[in-house]
Amino acid sequence: MSFPKISRIIDKDQESVKVQFLTESLELILNKEKCVGCGTCARVCPKEAISRGPIGAARRFPTTEDIIPQVYDPNKCVFCGTCVYMCPFGALTLKKDGEVLNLDDIPIIAQKVVPKLEFTAKKLDNGRVVKQYATATVSIDNEECAGGCSTCAEVCPTGSISVAEKPEKGWESSVKVEVVDQDKCVACGACDNACPTGAVKLEITEVKFSGDYNEIFWNPLIERLKTLRWSKKED
Repeated sequence: MSFPKISRIIDKDQESVKVQFLTESLELILNKEKCVGCGTCARVCPKEAISRGPIGAARRFPTTEDIIPQVYDPNKCVFCGTCVYMCPFGALTLKKDGEVLNLDDIPIIAQKVVPKLEFTAKKLDNGRVVKQYATATVSIDNEECAGGCSTCAEVCPTGSISVAEKPEKGWESSVKVEVVDQDKCVACGACDNACPTGAVKLEITEVKFSGDYNEIFWNPLIERLKTLRWSKKED
């Protein structure tokens, strides 16, 4: 048997990517029930080993299931744990030799390559718990918005976005999206990730953290985190 040996298992509830070295094994696990498809893991991955998800041009109105990410290139993944640390919903875990690594034991955290995230833990109406360490503003370009799509409202895990009622008369303005509660937004990016036209733009204005860190690693990570415009990236 040659090493390292890489395996990938995808089922309804989770995705697992495992690499077996001669003396140890590492495994990255995505819990699809916790994941909201925000795309944070894909944006912060330093090796671009994680994709946006199975969403494609044929899917006009994506659902949360369509934007759940995938480790599309296990050969690129270095199991650094960046995605695990930055995931707002705790949907990712890292295992070493079959045992779950606590966040404090992941090398980039233990060795202060990344700083301490200053977050607020919020329990949402759907039962999910989010660690909010960023603030953001949401804007919607109604010229680009597909009236009546409602994708952003459907995938938003906090219910921050709603769609205005459809006009009674056909010649009236088409349905427009409204951000109904900016304060409820947890800056996850699911709306931006799912919008099929690029009309929804979430701009991260602040990331809260403290303590020592490696600037060479952390500063580019923050820049990647703020790169939310998938439609532009994929052009």
